[in-house]
Amino acid sequence: MLAFPFRAQAERLTTDTALSDTLKVTLEDVRIEAARLTETSAQAPFAVTSFRISEERRLSAPGLVLTEPLRGIPGLWVNDRNNFAVGERISIRGMGWRAAFGVRGIHILMDGVPLTMPDGQSIMTLIDPSFIKDVEVVRGPVSSFWGNAGGGALLMSTANFSPEPHVRARVSAGSFGYSKQDVEAGFNVGGNRYQIYGSRLWQDGFRDHSRFEAWRFGGHADITLDERSRLRLTAAVLESPASDNPGALTATEAAETPDLAAPNNLAQNARKITRHGQFGARYRLLLDQGDLEVQTWGLARKLQNPLAFAWIQVDRLAGGLRSTLQQEYQDFSFGVGFDAAIQSDSRRNWVNEARNGGDQGPLTLDQQEDVYSLAAFSRVKIPFGNFAFSAGLRADWFDFRNSDRFRQGGEDTSGSRSFGALSPMAGISYQSGDWFTYLNFTTGFETPTTTELVNRPDMTGGFNPDLRPERTIGLELGTRSTLSQLNLTLDAAVFTMYVDDVLQQFVAENDRSYFRNVGATRHNGFELFAEWMPVRMFTLQAGYSFSDLTFDSDELVQAGEGLKGNQLPGIPKHRISGYAEVRPGSLQLRLEGDYSASYYVNSINTAKNDAYTVFNLNASWISLPIGDHTRITPFLQINNIFDERYNGSVIINGFGGRFYEPSPGRNWQAGINVRFS
Repeated sequence: MLAFPFRAQAERLTTDTALSDTLKVTLEDVRIEAARLTETSAQAPFAVTSFRISEERRLSAPGLVLTEPLRGIPGLWVNDRNNFAVGERISIRGMGWRAAFGVRGIHILMDGVPLTMPDGQSIMTLIDPSFIKDVEVVRGPVSSFWGNAGGGALLMSTANFSPEPHVRARVSAGSFGYSKQDVEAGFNVGGNRYQIYGSRLWQDGFRDHSRFEAWRFGGHADITLDERSRLRLTAAVLESPASDNPGALTATEAAETPDLAAPNNLAQNARKITRHGQFGARYRLLLDQGDLEVQTWGLARKLQNPLAFAWIQVDRLAGGLRSTLQQEYQDFSFGVGFDAAIQSDSRRNWVNEARNGGDQGPLTLDQQEDVYSLAAFSRVKIPFGNFAFSAGLRADWFDFRNSDRFRQGGEDTSGSRSFGALSPMAGISYQSGDWFTYLNFTTGFETPTTTELVNRPDMTGGFNPDLRPERTIGLELGTRSTLSQLNLTLDAAVFTMYVDDVLQQFVAENDRSYFRNVGATRHNGFELFAEWMPVRMFTLQAGYSFSDLTFDSDELVQAGEGLKGNQLPGIPKHRISGYAEVRPGSLQLRLEGDYSASYYVNSINTAKNDAYTVFNLNASWISLPIGDHTRITPFLQINNIFDERYNGSVIINGFGGRFYEPSPGRNWQAGINVRFS
């Protein structure tokens, strides 16, 4: 992970002995995992943010949603929908704006295992924010690194190896029936390191029909094979027997009765029942002038998803193999690699009968959906003086296959779709004293997902033959610096992206989402991040994002209205997020703030979500000793302390004006951690 911004630098083991007087910090040269090859904090010619979340922050946060560990990263926007059945909306530089559920346009990994499947869809329910230790975000097209992702990459790690054996447990409770229990343990045997963790979360929810229950477990093993090679094993499991879906509300309902559920969702008991398990193994061999990595992964997922329009069941098996070889010489460095993956889904749809709280009715679809992907990539970097030039190229091939087992009316709708892409990138960087400046050209693409391909407006089986991949071209100029004498970190970037054949969701009268290509969009923006530690006990951090995202094609029409020049829905032009933290002794106080300007919620720009500003207050007592080997950390968090009435997320182009997903007023969580060592 890259030791940037400053909070990451201050929390890593590179602090001068004079820290108490000068706060000077020496940076680690840490490899950026998302770059796949030889990029470090001093060399990356693209916008990247990486940090380690301190144990103090993890212990004092409720561990409910990803807004907790990801707050303040410019360009990255995480919307808490207060609806675990569809998960958070996540976008980077506007990419991902169209996702009706899950995450699109961003390649996401947890502990090295992709949560983004070969078809490009990401599911986040497995992640427990309480255990996320390291975060890395690449802001901008990353198809030259990861393939099927046009907007960026998000890597998270729960590995938390400790030099000494320990056991940690936490219990917490709060508003809306929130109840959570965590446990974590670490130990070392013969030079090998091990960690296990688990949690159970229950919440009735702020809105009607929004309860959620999840059991999550995981573990890591870091094994030394010899002086040059290591093996890292990881596994994670999710069991979620209850995840109700309250749906979206109209503007009037959201303003007057924000705790309601959408009538159709309530009548047909829309919800999700999920079981998920995954594993990963990574072998790393250090060479004389580089290294070789080979990684394999696999997962199984069972989903039952009664919705207002259908009862859906998907049984998924997926797996893959990745490898990279890199070499570094005095005059240049290079790397090559390949990726291979398979996704196999058995999908069945039934009518969701509006009786007895939603029952399976007649079978309407039964098909096997398989996605195969292969990719090869290479990159080279050539330094010359204070400059460095880098270039890369990736070739991807995808094969989508559908086998119709239902054959309604005797018709076999089996078929296939194939997609391919070449993704070049090039960048140049310049180092001048404390300042690092870069200019890059990047490309990206996104295939339609299997869900988007099978949701045909004619309600027949098979794949939609008309959908095409999105393609992105991006240009970015940025600079960053750590001014150690001022204890100040700055990061600024300006970008432009052109996205063609945009895949857009639309909702029909049956309340079901369909997709179509709607021309081109243009994404222009500016991002600024600053973190300042004027004295040891005080930290101020803020990230600002300006996003001017518009439709850019004359042929774009919706509801008889031309869209060219309209703003993309779902993304505000201005957004600020950050926190101020003061720590006198063992007491830690943190004031978090989020501001969003108003933004449109439909493509024809006739309806808006109002601007809002929300503050949270967190107080904790860090590591209060109880005996020789036991420490406790109690915490209290008050969210939305000024009781702001706002909608934290929206459904883009929702049918019947049902755009809005309200957020709760003032609420709280509190808990206590106990650590034995």
